[in-house]
Amino acid sequence: MNKPTLIPVSIYKDERGELRYCNEFDLSNSKRFYSISFGVKDQIRAWQGHKIETKSIIPIRGITKIVLVKVEDFENAHPGDIYEFILDSDAPNILIVPGGYANGFQSKSKDSSIMIFSDSSLEDSKNDDYRFDKDEFFKWN
Repeated sequence: MNKPTLIPVSIYKDERGELRYCNEFDLSNSKRFYSISFGVKDQIRAWQGHKIETKSIIPIRGITKIVLVKVEDFENAHPGDIYEFILDSDAPNILIVPGGYANGFQSKSKDSSIMIFSDSSLEDSKNDDYRFDKDEFFKWN
């Protein structure tokens, strides 16, 4: 079973500014990217899942709580293991979400923003898209 993993992002600062980089993050399988921005603190976007698609999530601004649920049965919304992550743009990590999970996001700062890279085309993603009610798997707080 593939589990979600974190890859640290390095930050280098000098008199010229700041450089953020992650040489361990392989973009060769990425086919597209998009960003999500939240306008208010504690806003929730949940649940979207994929049996096949892998996503990589990077914090761009602020703090975002990400909850992943291993979905054992997508047709009947049968959940398995639950993983919680806090992505913070001041101490960034890249969260790799393998296929088989539903994801939910909650802004923990009013200006939070995340960038998501996908290994699926938009058409393939639409054919592998499962939506669930925001209260289906997890009690948000």
